[in-house]
Amino acid sequence: MEKIKIGEKKFLIEIKRKRVQTLRLRIVGKNKIVVNIPWLMPLMVVNKFIKNNEGWILRQNKKIKKKKRLNKIKKIEILGENYEVETKKALRDSLVIIDKNILINYSEKNKLKEIFDKKMRILAGKLIKEKTRELANKYNLHYEKVGIKNQSSRYGSCSGMGSLNFNWQIILFPMDKFEHVILHELTHLTIKNHSRAFWELLEKYDSNWRENNRWLKREGTNKFII
Repeated sequence: MEKIKIGEKKFLIEIKRKRVQTLRLRIVGKNKIVVNIPWLMPLMVVNKFIKNNEGWILRQNKKIKKKKRLNKIKKIEILGENYEVETKKALRDSLVIIDKNILINYSEKNKLKEIFDKKMRILAGKLIKEKTRELANKYNLHYEKVGIKNQSSRYGSCSGMGSLNFNWQIILFPMDKFEHVILHELTHLTIKNHSRAFWELLEKYDSNWRENNRWLKREGTNKFII
């Protein structure tokens, strides 16, 4: 990652060369940008694109809420259910969920994210795998395996071999948005691209996909905690 100046603000930018045909820019967090570009695209094209779209980037960045520090978070939602969060200095690191309470013990404050990510990923894996299995059985779809990750800018992915990966933080979405992300990737088992045929098939699984998709673009990454 490197820093660039857009308007009067400094942004962290990450440029990824991938098997894509066109440049794709995403704002993945407050003052953070990821740009996917074709393997042979010169960086001057990226710089020109950013320069020509400074106004849009600044407007979109303004909509993104800055993430709170974990020790300042008192409540979170998991699939629409409210949980109280308590962080406490202790000799040993741990995260325990009892009823609707999440207690995080930490030996050092800079370990909070690591503790939260590690323990919540286990819970998320259970919830995501159960829901994926349920929806795949409902629509007679077959996948190879489900992986659980923590990516700042992606909700999920589907490999050419039929393996699915999900960002564990999608459990922080309302249930219908959570299911939408899973159904989106399950649809890719049949159609790998985002052609018209893909969206038509997704509509058979999720009749409200348009609104769910708009919500993800508008609110999705704002729900992420780390």
